Amino acid sequence: MDLCQSSEGARHTPTPRWRSFDAYPSSAAAVDEHAMPAIVMRAREEAQCRLALARLGYLRVRSAYARHKRQGKDTFVGLDHKFLTPTMEFVGNWLRDERQQILARARWPFLIAMLGTIIAGSAFLAVVNGLG
Repeated sequence: MDLCQSSEGARHTPTPRWRSFDAYPSSAAAVDEHAMPAIVMRAREEAQCRLALARLGYLRVRSAYARHKRQGKDTFVGLDHKFLTPTMEFVGNWLRDERQQILARARWPFLIAMLGTIIAGSAFLAVVNGLG
């Protein structure tokens, strides 16, 4: 009996190695970090820092950033529990980008509310002028 044949005689096709989930490491730690180029490692670390900063939240990061700036620190130690130490410049750039995203998300709802207010005020004035 062939190993790839079941008892009914139908041919069983094994899952190719490239399609099985075992072919890929389950975590980033399983990858040999010394084999990757420095630019890839830096990009990975920056992505981890951005994710960790986003999890902390804009207000917490901003207050910690201001405190670190007053103390004259070169690195942001608010992520030490995750073994990440981004530079103050990196955190400042993240705060600027995050602020721009917050403003962009709030812009359209504000403009729509303002337009609705203008239309409601105009309709009110038209009714008052029509009755008066």
